[in-house]
Amino acid sequence: MKKLIALLIACILTVALGVTAFAAESTESTGTITITPPTDVDPNVETTYNIYKVFDASGNGTSISYRLMSGKENAPAGFTVDGAGNVSYAGGKEATSLTQDDINAIAAYVEGDTPVATLTAKGSEPVTSENLPNGYYFITTTTGSLVTINSTNPNAEVKDKNSIPVLNKAITGVGTGSYDEDGKKALAQLGAVVNYEVTITAGKGAKGYKFHDKMDAGLAYNDDVTISGLDDVKYEVSKTPDEGDTITLTFTFEEALKEGTEIKIAYTATVTSDALQDKPAENTATVSYGNNYQYTTVPDNTKVYNAKFTVTKTDQDDKPLAGAGFVIKNKDGKYYQLTNPSQADSSASQTEGEAAVTAPTVNWVDKIEDATEYISDAEGKVQAFTGLADGTYTLSEKTTPAGYNSVADSTFEIKGNDYSAENLKQSATIINQSGAVLPSTGGMGTTIFYLFGSLLVLGAAVLMVTRRRVTI
Repeated sequence: MKKLIALLIACILTVALGVTAFAAESTESTGTITITPPTDVDPNVETTYNIYKVFDASGNGTSISYRLMSGKENAPAGFTVDGAGNVSYAGGKEATSLTQDDINAIAAYVEGDTPVATLTAKGSEPVTSENLPNGYYFITTTTGSLVTINSTNPNAEVKDKNSIPVLNKAITGVGTGSYDEDGKKALAQLGAVVNYEVTITAGKGAKGYKFHDKMDAGLAYNDDVTISGLDDVKYEVSKTPDEGDTITLTFTFEEALKEGTEIKIAYTATVTSDALQDKPAENTATVSYGNNYQYTTVPDNTKVYNAKFTVTKTDQDDKPLAGAGFVIKNKDGKYYQLTNPSQADSSASQTEGEAAVTAPTVNWVDKIEDATEYISDAEGKVQAFTGLADGTYTLSEKTTPAGYNSVADSTFEIKGNDYSAENLKQSATIINQSGAVLPSTGGMGTTIFYLFGSLLVLGAAVLMVTRRRVTI
């Protein structure tokens, strides 16, 4: 009996120790928060996350309770506190998410508090805060996110997916020219108008965005921006450009935007440079977001090109030939005319925001007399026909040097959606043959007339002499 009682006591002690060990393990007092930034963040952009403790928490492995922290007398709106300091959510135990008003109330509740941890993420790389005591936490980024660490799940993971807007910019039309299916590149004639459309897809809780667009000197903004997609949203927009921007639109929303709201921004620019073969005119858009617009999306840009055609003139011996004049015409039979040619070079630039009033422009005219004609110099060089869009063109020799035969027309093609140097910088050598002396017919020409005249004179002389003798 004594041995049996001793065995039973040992078993009871063993079970008791086991229960104590399990309870100790399940009430771990610290945990971690791992934050994963949004995807597609520029690898060089740093995002700072401040972690605030809202309530203390304690648990036994299956349930959890929250209490006011030391120094706090009240809970934020949306939460209740009993006489013992226990905190409950006013929305009830069945609630699984907070309203935007609740989030705003918590943000105001921790305003002025010192963060328990501050994390800095670079690009989209996750960051982790260690050894955080159990509690209810609020993390500030662009918008607020809520996470809890408790005894049943001490290691929390937060994906910051609600803050970053999605930006897409595309070319949607070209006055004369073509553009790629994705709208990122265009081949446009000098003076053509290029249409752009930007779509900003809002993240959850956004209350302000700042849109930026920067244009190269080869493009002139036409000051014609329009905004759509916000018919059901109360907002204000400022159009004052920031330093270095061609366009800046600062949006302020009266209420947080619904996630997925699409803001459409449309505008146009005029091509003002004819030197866009090696270095296209770029147009770069970004969106700044955050409480102080401290974060910026990855730049989204478009490129506009144009082409040129150069002629070299030689004779049949491959020697430079001066004085030959050329014109070109398009597939519609109209002739190339360049206006304001003194500005049409690689150094031409336009004041940002200035309308393209005096900028060089390519026109197509009906009469060859009105066409721009380029004459070969002493080295046989002919000024390039610049600012061309894609298409099939005909080269004609309008003026032929004296002593040389005219050459037949020739064609060349600039292909759309091809931005290689071979396509955008084409050239041709045109050869003129000198005229040959035509062979004689083999007849006597005027000789017979001279001979006949001489005989008449001689006969007249003989007749005169004869008559004088008869008279004497």
